[in-house]
Amino acid sequence: MLDLYKLHAFVVVVEERNITHAANRLFIQQPPLTRLLKKLEEELSTQLLIRQPRGIEPTEAGLALFKEAQLLLEHARHITKLVQDVSQGKTGQLN
Repeated sequence: MLDLYKLHAFVVVVEERNITHAANRLFIQQPPLTRLLKKLEEELSTQLLIRQPRGIEPTEAGLALFKEAQLLLEHARHITKLVQDVSQGKTGQLN
């Protein structure tokens, strides 16, 4: 099963098109981010990114993952907000 943290990191890398900038945005070092991306590619058994001298380009598979990961991460944020609202009595049923 895919890890939300890995998906979030992947989305940030694709948005930044640069591993160093993405690492800074994620508040981690570049080597752990590179290992995380390699592990994600291994888990999916496909290349997701093309490393070029001037940055990163997603492959077709990478673009597909990027789009789906964005939707999944947005849904995860919604779930978190929903659960918090219910626990605080902002949402739910009155009996």
